[in-house]
Amino acid sequence: MAELMKGVHRITANANSYLLLDDKVLLFDTTIEPSAKDILAYLPKARLQPCDIQVIVLTHTHPDHTNGLHTMKAQAPRARVAAHEADADFVSKAQPNYPGPPVNGKPSPWQGVPVDDRLRDGQVYEGLRVIHCPGHTPGTIALLDEDRGLLIAGDTLRTEGGVGPMWDQYNIDPKQHREGIRKLARFAFDALVCGHGEPILQGAGEQVRQLARTL
Repeated sequence: MAELMKGVHRITANANSYLLLDDKVLLFDTTIEPSAKDILAYLPKARLQPCDIQVIVLTHTHPDHTNGLHTMKAQAPRARVAAHEADADFVSKAQPNYPGPPVNGKPSPWQGVPVDDRLRDGQVYEGLRVIHCPGHTPGTIALLDEDRGLLIAGDTLRTEGGVGPMWDQYNIDPKQHREGIRKLARFAFDALVCGHGEPILQGAGEQVRQLARTL
């Protein structure tokens, strides 16, 4: 059981997924496995069934975060799917060939799923502030839970190997990606969870500010 703090669960996979349990059940990212097997195996540990998930938020359109979406939507057909407007057409495959790494213009490997809610920078969605940080993909976002002091960072940065930018071989625009980290440093949070690496549950905001000063 990986409940990091009350109502926040980590699902460990190739890229981490997270559950947020408040008035609604929110799932963040859907892993690299088309079967979403790690998510489906974890849900009973949190006393949940797939149909309990009401919102699926994609932090960006890379295979390790998006491949399991079709399965999760089939298992939770009433769940709304949310992604930033700049990535939404890649998620749905209205634009079938994502131009950046890792697919570099080849057909995207996931099955397209319509995006119900196209997110924008600064909006509050399901109680979370959307922070648009393009550079990893055009529509990469983090989501700030101000009540918990928690930043759900996706791939706006990483903690694997220390707090740092994502590896540039996966960034569509490395310079813009670093600008996004400097943007995150302006927000107040104490805890941080990422797609790649371990959670930081105290002092994370200061670590991100220190990183931003080096970029």
